[in-house]
Amino acid sequence: MFEPSPVLLAFLLFKRFAFMPLVASLSLVRALRARAPSRYMAITALVVAVIECILLLAPVAGLTGGHLAAMGQRFMNMGNGMLPLLVPSLFLAISAYIPGSRDRGIDFAHIALLWILVGLWVATLVV
Repeated sequence: MFEPSPVLLAFLLFKRFAFMPLVASLSLVRALRARAPSRYMAITALVVAVIECILLLAPVAGLTGGHLAAMGQRFMNMGNGMLPLLVPSLFLAISAYIPGSRDRGIDFAHIALLWILVGLWVATLVV
């Protein structure tokens, strides 16, 4: 009766634990392979993604006290948790259009991740 749907559980797990590390790994590959202008934007995406991963895992490590942790948690809850996911994704997408980017496979994988995220989100609204 009060059991969550499998689609909702898949969305929450993907949003919380899979999307950000995958964006960080794609950003790392782009930072290693691209040239100067695109590399800088990919490094920005990587740094933001790693900081957000740390903020997601801070309660597990017991780092919940303090003003900085509270600010970080408020940021991670903006837009029901969707807005912080899109910030490093935006930097990674911008790095695809800046001169110096290579490996279009990174862009295809990034687009696939975004489609999965948005598709699961829409599916939770429908179900």
